Amino acid sequence: MRRSVITGLSAALILTSAGVGGALTATAAPSLSASPAATTGVADGQFVSLKPSRLLDTRGGSLARPLNAGEVFNLKVNGRGGLPSSGVMAVVLNLTVTGPTRAGNIVAYPKGAAVPNASSLNFVAGDTRANLVTVPVSSDGWVSIRNAVGQTHVIADVQGYYVGSTTTKPAGADDYFPDDPWRVLDTRTDANVHALDAGTYVVQSIDYGPDTPGIAALAVNVTAVKPETKGYLTAWNGDENAVPNTSNLNFAAGMTTSNMVLVPVTHRLASDNTTPLIDFAVGNSSNGKVDVIVDVVGLYATGDGLRFRSAGTPKRIVDTRTSVGTTTLGAATTRTVTAPTTVANASTYALVANTTAVGPTAATYLTLWENGTTRSSSSNLNPAAGQTVANMTMFGLSDLRKFNIYNNAGTTNVLVDVAGRFDISPNLAGSPMQAFASRTAPRATSSKPAPLR
Repeated sequence: MRRSVITGLSAALILTSAGVGGALTATAAPSLSASPAATTGVADGQFVSLKPSRLLDTRGGSLARPLNAGEVFNLKVNGRGGLPSSGVMAVVLNLTVTGPTRAGNIVAYPKGAAVPNASSLNFVAGDTRANLVTVPVSSDGWVSIRNAVGQTHVIADVQGYYVGSTTTKPAGADDYFPDDPWRVLDTRTDANVHALDAGTYVVQSIDYGPDTPGIAALAVNVTAVKPETKGYLTAWNGDENAVPNTSNLNFAAGMTTSNMVLVPVTHRLASDNTTPLIDFAVGNSSNGKVDVIVDVVGLYATGDGLRFRSAGTPKRIVDTRTSVGTTTLGAATTRTVTAPTTVANASTYALVANTTAVGPTAATYLTLWENGTTRSSSSNLNPAAGQTVANMTMFGLSDLRKFNIYNNAGTTNVLVDVAGRFDISPNLAGSPMQAFASRTAPRATSSKPAPLR
């Protein structure tokens, strides 16, 4: 069992929730103890959260056409959308395809590298679908996006970046702290807000206790449940005057769809003028109602926690179709996978990967988590029967580099393509000890919906 990363922040009873639709339960979570060593100022592997910004839309601009079969589009990322002109290890992009002529996939990787045996986003003909990806950046600041078959338009929205090798810490650079997954919003059960109407948004507030002021962004899994019409969700820092012109999660009518988001937050005081809170918002840009679920899986904050290390190019460590890593998963089945040394080492606490469900025989959900710990009842991706769908996942590893994959219903094949890993901060002397706090759980409250524009 891997020790939890417990530096710089504190947490206690964490609320967890069932896949799409279970009751909330309380479980004890490890605290985050004080750092045993002073920081050095070196920020390589830290994350800088950015206001979402569109870097590519093949429907317009200089290209103004879809990508063809086998075509590679090189996208300049350094110096754009808030990224610096140098010192970028990897960029976090929300990739969206729209209007593909065939079922297929796209893959993003550093420019100049060989096309990897991996996928970043899978889709069917006529689909509009998004997926969050972490992409290593070439030394001159570019990434490549390759379309496998047919034609499709591609959109890329930046959400942040991981700092490359540097002795200067950029403003806003923070370490990553995994959290026991907990449900911060579920409009099906929330007493203050119900399914979001067309063109409305809800602001979500969280109190993490004394650690709240140090939080810059949250790693969350957002799920749209049974939307009335097709459309998309946008997540941002909650500033009503700065709603971004980007999307995070695209959905079809009636289709339950999930996507990871690294959402920035804003800070304010509660009505008592003393309690610090963080806010973020989720907006519904569709012509009908949609229920929304948001599960927190981690946060980016000041202090010494985990640092991102690039895998170079995406590396496939699980392909159950060919028994790589493990085999096909049946209903209510858990498989254990050992991460190879090509993607993890003794300092690795978690992996960043693209996980794909391939052709499930029934509507299901998949969960990935650290081997040797209790499975959270939250979900990582929610495919429908016959659907091939991917989602970015950030999951823990045991001391023996093991993690679990759970499939809820039917049978499904699974792919796991690793973009990088989270290693313990180099500023920490040795390994942190696990401890348990007596503080109350993070508290979440929702404001009432407001018009998006």
